[in-house]
Amino acid sequence: MGYGARCLGVIVCLAAPSVARAQLAPVGVPSGVLRFEVDGAFDSWDKRFRDGGTEGLAAALSGPLDSDRLPVLAPYDAIIRRVTGLGGFRLNLGALTADAQAEVSAAVLGLSLGVTRSIAVFGRLPLARTRVQTDLDLDPASANAGPNPGTAAQDPFFAQFDAALSTLEAQIAAGAYDADPARRALADATLAQGDALFGDLFMLLADPSTASPFVPTGGSDAGTALAARIATLQATLAADLGVGGFSTGPALPATPAPESDVESFISDPSGPIGIRTGESEVTFRGDAEAGIAVTLADRWDRGRRRGGFRAAAEGLVRFPSGVRARTDRLLSIGTGDGQTDVEIRGVVDLGTGNIGVRLEGGYNRQLAGDVVERVAPPTQPFPARSLLTSVRLDPGDVTTIAVRPFFRLARTFALIGSVERWSKGADAVEYRTASDAIPGVDPSVLAQDTDASAILLTIGVTYSNPGALRPGGTGLPVDAGWTYERIVSASGGIVPDTHRIRARFRLYFEIW
Repeated sequence: MGYGARCLGVIVCLAAPSVARAQLAPVGVPSGVLRFEVDGAFDSWDKRFRDGGTEGLAAALSGPLDSDRLPVLAPYDAIIRRVTGLGGFRLNLGALTADAQAEVSAAVLGLSLGVTRSIAVFGRLPLARTRVQTDLDLDPASANAGPNPGTAAQDPFFAQFDAALSTLEAQIAAGAYDADPARRALADATLAQGDALFGDLFMLLADPSTASPFVPTGGSDAGTALAARIATLQATLAADLGVGGFSTGPALPATPAPESDVESFISDPSGPIGIRTGESEVTFRGDAEAGIAVTLADRWDRGRRRGGFRAAAEGLVRFPSGVRARTDRLLSIGTGDGQTDVEIRGVVDLGTGNIGVRLEGGYNRQLAGDVVERVAPPTQPFPARSLLTSVRLDPGDVTTIAVRPFFRLARTFALIGSVERWSKGADAVEYRTASDAIPGVDPSVLAQDTDASAILLTIGVTYSNPGALRPGGTGLPVDAGWTYERIVSASGGIVPDTHRIRARFRLYFEIW
């Protein structure tokens, strides 16, 4: 699972407006009243929390562009180590520096209807836009690999190599070395080693189905070691075994791969990775929700008295009507989770005069769902297309608790603040079926860094006027608000370091 996809579940949970979170507004809706809701949220971040510290959103991208970040290079590393004897060698395309900026905005349209004095039903549909801009810069100073010159450029080398081995094999079969046991043993060993080297180099350099797109430069440690090994073999064939005609070497690049070649390799839709860099944008509906709110007690602003006591509970189901993050876009973020949530919330308002507080708590049971992901940990931003498969994802459940004090500047207008803590458990991931399993790859790598908790601080203003809905009240029933939220600390896994702006506007219409 990509990083953006794992974080979105938390973002949607926090950004989705709800009846219970309306500051100072009535929690439910009076009987016979229809409430029309327009809520909006805008999130932006370029950093993230991880293990309690902060790092850039694109931190997993920055660093040497080798098999740690491009796992598709690992098989070629193994071949080069084998043929050169350089045990720690890795193809390195240069030092990658990355920067990213993410945005998630949503407009939520909703309706709530008071069925009885204490029971209301509601439904909401978000319209969401997600955008991630990524800037990559590749510094070739530390690179040791360049673009493979191609099959045609390698043909002279492999033609001579094959002819030399064929001649050696024929001479062994004809008994040319039988009179000298030491020379015969050298011929047998040279043929075996030559065949193995030919097979490795052909797979690395020239086989259309397996050749590496990048190979060591001629001046790199691996290029020098490879040239020395081939020269030693050529000398043995010519001087000790009488097999000439093999004098050329493989075609190796003189300079490192340019950034354009690397980007094309990563983004090629028919290539082994197929992940487009640059901007990723998705505009679609989000995860719709429907539920019921129950007002348990409402003794708020009775008569001339300000404050009082108010309590309510809410239950909802959130449906997978959005789209998950695309698997072919770098750091992509979707508009939904791809599975169903069942959530319960409770709220208590306490106040006297101009001062009050809202206490909130919630539990979100995130049900399991079948999704398609590249099975790779978050430290591998460019997983191979071969890792794309169906998995059964059971996201960790989310609990929230919040304290929201307020101070009224007027009966209907208040300054608000809040301290909120949420905590999410680790995801559980398994292959959907046995046929979806990728040999040697544990699906639990998708659950890495998914358990997390965070603390948010909020400031804002709110307006709530029950108007004619209150006995003796006048005016249009309306409530509205604006808040700015900031995650100030986080622990555990990956959490976006989010700046969030929310706005709310709700109108009430008496139906019966």
